[in-house]
Amino acid sequence: MPSVSAKRKCPDLIFVTPRFDIYKAVSLQIREIFAEHTPIIEPLSLDEAYLDVTLNLKGIASATKIAEDIRTKIRRETKLMASAGVSYNKFLAKLASDHRKPDGLFVITPKMGPAFVETLPVAKFHGVGPATTVKMLRLGIATGLDLRAQTLPFLQQHFGKSGAYYYWIARGVDERPVRADRVRKSIGAENTFSQDLHAFAPMREALEPIIAKIWRHCQATGIRGRTLTLKVKFADFQQITRSKSVDDAIDSLADFERLSLGLLEPLLPPTKGVRLLGISLSSLTQAQATGRRQLSLVLR
Repeated sequence: MPSVSAKRKCPDLIFVTPRFDIYKAVSLQIREIFAEHTPIIEPLSLDEAYLDVTLNLKGIASATKIAEDIRTKIRRETKLMASAGVSYNKFLAKLASDHRKPDGLFVITPKMGPAFVETLPVAKFHGVGPATTVKMLRLGIATGLDLRAQTLPFLQQHFGKSGAYYYWIARGVDERPVRADRVRKSIGAENTFSQDLHAFAPMREALEPIIAKIWRHCQATGIRGRTLTLKVKFADFQQITRSKSVDDAIDSLADFERLSLGLLEPLLPPTKGVRLLGISLSSLTQAQATGRRQLSLVLR
């Protein structure tokens, strides 16, 4: 829910300023705990990751014991709760991690996998978003068992490339490896405003910290991109995006600012108030000779 909507519904709501520097520092601290057990770590966000512990650094035979040790050390060193899911593939491990939140540990064994999936609502499936859930419900697919009853051609007809993924996860099958070298497709940031914006000057001012945040990440990681996308959400919740691609990766803050404002200017003056602005950078490449160590950390 946008913060402005939350404030309208709850006038006494207290907003707490995010502390992203702290979040990132603690995320790195937890990542170090993960790395004591395995180098195969695939981050999903600041506070979530897949770990492949099949051949772990401590020679522990039980993945459940490893999860227990990691949760204990996170609690001891950071005072934070951590939930863990243990299973034989990524899809089921994700389901298991969500099953006993907060501060829980759940294991889905190979024998449990198919039966566990069939009882779940499709909305609980990782990879099935709100729009896909609505579409599945319209097709009479409400649970994992309903999904398993569909043929592969049927799912491909209605869900395209994702059809095969849905077909197999309904059977508890997910062959995706845990990838420590997972490549990011985009980086971005956005901000929802407490008051709607109606003119260029306040919109430009609002974009400045967003642009600066993304560029700091680019500088820290050596990442550059060729495609810039502006996201605009209006007071009536209509959302539009505008993109521009350039031949060479954007390599200066000045160019980044110029291209961002160039996407905004044709939309002015807006016919209705602007509630949210966001910028994202895609078609990413690694800048040459940055001299920096890149961290496998997903930022939002």
